[in-house]
Order: sequence, then C-alpha cells, then structure tokens
Amino acid sequence: MLHEWVLYGRMFFFLMTGCLAVFAEAGDGVSEYPEVIEQTDVAPVWSVHRIGSPVLLTHAPFQYVGYYDADRYLTVAQRRLDSEAWQFHRFPIQMGWPTGGHAKLTLAVDRDGFLHVSSYRRGLLQGPPSPPAILYYRSEKPHDIGSFERLQMVSPEEDPGYPTFITGPDGTLYFEYRQGSSGRGDQIYNVYDPDTRTWQRLLDVPLLDGRGLMNAYGGPRFGPDGMWHAVWVWRNTPCNSTNHTLSYARSPDMRHWQSIDGQTVTLPMTSETESVIVDPVGPGRGLSNMTSLRLGWDSRQRTVHSYHKYDDRGNSQIFNARFQGGRWLRVRATEWDFRWDTSGTGALPYVVRVGAIRSPGDGRLEQVVWSQRHGSQRIILDEATLTPVDTRPPVPAPAWRRALSSPESDFRVPANDRLLRAGGRMRVQWINDQGGSADGRSRYLLRWENAGGNNDRPVPEPWPAPTMLRVLRIEAEASEAAGVDERQQD
Repeated sequence: MLHEWVLYGRMFFFLMTGCLAVFAEAGDGVSEYPEVIEQTDVAPVWSVHRIGSPVLLTHAPFQYVGYYDADRYLTVAQRRLDSEAWQFHRFPIQMGWPTGGHAKLTLAVDRDGFLHVSSYRRGLLQGPPSPPAILYYRSEKPHDIGSFERLQMVSPEEDPGYPTFITGPDGTLYFEYRQGSSGRGDQIYNVYDPDTRTWQRLLDVPLLDGRGLMNAYGGPRFGPDGMWHAVWVWRNTPCNSTNHTLSYARSPDMRHWQSIDGQTVTLPMTSETESVIVDPVGPGRGLSNMTSLRLGWDSRQRTVHSYHKYDDRGNSQIFNARFQGGRWLRVRATEWDFRWDTSGTGALPYVVRVGAIRSPGDGRLEQVVWSQRHGSQRIILDEATLTPVDTRPPVPAPAWRRALSSPESDFRVPANDRLLRAGGRMRVQWINDQGGSADGRSRYLLRWENAGGNNDRPVPEPWPAPTMLRVLRIEAEASEAAGVDERQQD
C-alpha cells in the first residue's frame, strides 16, 4: 500500500524536471534496464478514463490478464509463461456510461485450475438478455479460456457490489461482495468447494451488517502474522462525507472473529459492536473509505491503522492508531493547513492519499503521504509513541520505473475545475500481480495507461486512442517499490 503514494511523489518530481524519457523498446521483450527481465504487450485497451482496473494473475505455468478492451468489452487473455503469444476470450459484457471508479473486475484460479471471473458496474450493459443477477463465469476446463459457462453462484437474490475473489494461504477461494447499495448494505462472503465445484455461504449471517441504515467499506485480508485482518468504515448515505467509525477485527480462519484484545466477537458485526471500534469518528469529520483502509505493521507485528480525519481546528490530517496498554493510541502524523471537503458521490478526485506504515527496522516507522497542497512527504515516526520526528522527501524511484512511468500517448487530458484536475498528460498505473512468479526471484507487474477518472460521468470527445496494456517481469528486489494495486472502493 505504501508504494502507491511513493509513486505519486516520484512522478511529480520527474515531471517537474522534465527528465522522463522511455529508454525501453516497448513490446519487444527486451529493455535497456537490467532490472526489467521481460515486457510483453497484451492488447490495446480503453484509455479514455479509468474504467475498472485490469487484473494480472500469474498461476504457473500460465498467466492471465482481465481487462475491458478498446470497445469496453470484458476480456480475458491467457499465455504460457514461456511464450509471448496470448489467447483471448471476449465476453458479451460491455461497460456503458457512466463508467469510472465503480467498475470492478476480479479473477481467481481454484485448486484444480478452473478460472473464475466476475464483473460489476453500475449501468452495466448486459447480454445475452435476462442474465442471472450475478455476473459470474467459470471455465469449463482447467486452465482453458476457450469456453466459459455463466453460472449463478449461490442464490438468485444475490445482487453483488464490489465483487472480489480472495485466495487464502491454503488455497481456499472466497468471494466477497456487498449486498445492497451505498448507505444501505451488508458485507457477504461465499466459500468455494472444489470437490463439488459449488459455492456456499461462509457464514449464516453477514460479516458486516448495515441493518438497513448504512453499509461498510472494507473487509478482511491475510496478514504477515498468519491471521485475517478486517478494516472498515461505515457510511450512512451515498455521500462520502457520511463515512464514520473506523473499525477492526481479526480472525484465524475467516469464521471466528475477535477484537484487538482477543475478545470473541458475535456476528454479525455492526456499527454498535463497541469492541471493534478503532476511532469513533462521526459523520462529517473527514473519515473516508478512500483514505482510511490502510493497515501496516510495526517491528513487533502490531497492526497500525493510518487514516484521514479533521483535527480540532477542522483541518485535514493523517492519524495513526495502534492498540497498546489496553487502549487505542491515536496520534496525528501531519501538520497540514487546509481542509479537504470529503462530501460528494461517485468516483471522487483525490485531494489526500495515505500510505501504510512500514518498519525499516531501526526503532522508527515511516509512511508516505500525499496532499494536493503539499505534495508527497515521507514521515518518520518514533515507533514507541507513533510521534512524528522528521519529514523527508520520498525515496527516488529507480531509473527503469521513472522511464516506464512516462506516458507513451501524446494525448492532452483536458482540465476540469470541478474535479480539481489541472489537465495534462495521460497517467500510468502499475498493478500488482495477484498470483506469483514462476521462480520466486522475479515479480510481474501490469502497466496501464489512461486519462484518469471523471467522477462516473461521460467524457466528451476527442478521446485518446486505445493504449497498450503491458506485462513486465522485474527482478524481485527492483520491484519492491513498484506494484501499487490498492484495494480501493470509491
């Protein structure tokens, strides 16, 4: 998580100096940079604006890329890792307007090699007529995208928002989604049985229950300590400013949950489950699901929560919270002099970005934050107290990263005052591999070039031409400051 904010600061620096230049020959499998072992073109894709991030999934000896093509049709590409030749499957699913940050595409490979695909988008144009409520496909043969069958997962009543496949460390496949809508919904989890090739409910009740009054943004991910960690906020209406109550729980198995101090938590969890509350921030106090789901670990493997809220003067600030001494220690990390108005609906522009805490191992912690007012900053914290002790510039990116972060398209994105967008060049996004490399010594990344977000609204022509979606294989050490696939729900 930290690395996305590092990337933004680095990109700003090199744009200012005018030093960005691409030294690698795109798509020919070679590079001037020794850290870049391989780069492979996938296909031209929709680049008018952010439509739903592509997905990269490596499952040796195969690799998969899910994306929306140049005509906005859902597509899955497949190749063998020892080949640059891709095979393609185009689904009869086309994204319509409005498009932007609320599109979602998710892929997974189960224990037996069957590929699972799910797609979601408000305003989705669906075909063939009368599809099941859930847009879910599974390959009919292992590692074969030649044919998919469209299936109903568990119940015809399912109406999933933000569908996400999650693979556990033991290979168990989960499906996470929101039943309902923004401001009124529940967080549901299904689990896959590879023996019967069927899905079932993981729990008899929602994990996070909005009680018809609100919904949760966030959910569990597997941590470095062998536990599942869930971080979320509640929202009362579709308006972003109604986010409130930063919360956290953990589990050894996704079924039995506990608070940070080890108390058993009765499911479902609601906004009134006091033992899981990290910070009882009220609506209108700056808490946002865009900037409040960041979880890091200190040198003792204690969780540290990083989030945005207003200080006593009403200014925007970044806070870090850690449980110690039987209570939550919440410490401000910034001294900003502005206020980000978090109100609004749809895919909102970022004014603040928050990086997760990391431990360099010297008795201090660090995180990278960004604001439109002050740019990118690397904050050094005292590990014992979480108190900020220094502010430094971000660590410069390696040469290959700076060069390949330069847009290849010469399209000029128009300015948009309402979206706080100054206009200018296209943007390059780096997306992490959801699987793993073939040898453990390298890492795959997906490079995606687009014109940014547009608040879920149509973009007037002229449009940029489709841009090339590209897979890069990077030496493992060189890639540590690269992939940034943030778990984002606008």
